[in-house]
Amino acid sequence: MKIIQRRKRIETEHHEVNFWYADHVGTWGFSFDCDPNGKVLPRTNPDAEEHYQACLTGSVNGLAVLPGELRSWTSHYTQPAIGLCDHCGREVELGGFTNTCDCGADYNSSGQRLADRSQWGEETGESLSDILRIK
Repeated sequence: MKIIQRRKRIETEHHEVNFWYADHVGTWGFSFDCDPNGKVLPRTNPDAEEHYQACLTGSVNGLAVLPGELRSWTSHYTQPAIGLCDHCGREVELGGFTNTCDCGADYNSSGQRLADRSQWGEETGESLSDILRIK
């Protein structure tokens, strides 16, 4: 298998402004996506816009809300490698223990072609749970 896209780690920053209900224990309230400085991004949903405008007044449907608070965090995930199938040339995403091309060819997460499934079994190191997790 020829690897056409290597696996890579993706990091994404997220920012939101939160308005919590003042008289509720816990974190009930409203969150709005924003830029890193806390400027709320445009809302396309009319209900979201209505709630945001109400939050700015300090009251939503007669219930007090606290002033907006900026919250930021970073999420991480791994984007799987992609390889070209040795048998048919289609792209195969290599994200699991076993990765199966549409043509039926199986590959491990490194892109190595696996033996025919009729040869799979515990004597070659695969457990039933490994085999059953394939697509």
